[in-house]
Amino acid sequence: MASNIEKLGETLQGRMRSVKQSGSGTLLELAEIGSGGVLLPDVSPGPIPAGEYSICRAVLGKVTADFRYEKLKAGDRVLLCWCGREPVVIDVIAKEGGE
Repeated sequence: MASNIEKLGETLQGRMRSVKQSGSGTLLELAEIGSGGVLLPDVSPGPIPAGEYSICRAVLGKVTADFRYEKLKAGDRVLLCWCGREPVVIDVIAKEGGE
């Protein structure tokens, strides 16, 4: 009888195999915000013009629950998630010890 760890490993292997066979690429990657809000992905084709990608509420610059988030600006490194064919900026990436 297989252990839970072995079952998990088999499940993950099967999922990775099906993703590879489907031709799906990377779903998460890093990107940079360029001048005028253009999104410059590290791996996927770009640039993606401002207005043609979505942004999570936390990085829109809105105030929520007493937290203030800075708006995205040129030079920001961001985590980009592909939801189907729609690019979504998830969060700003900071260096260790950075803000």
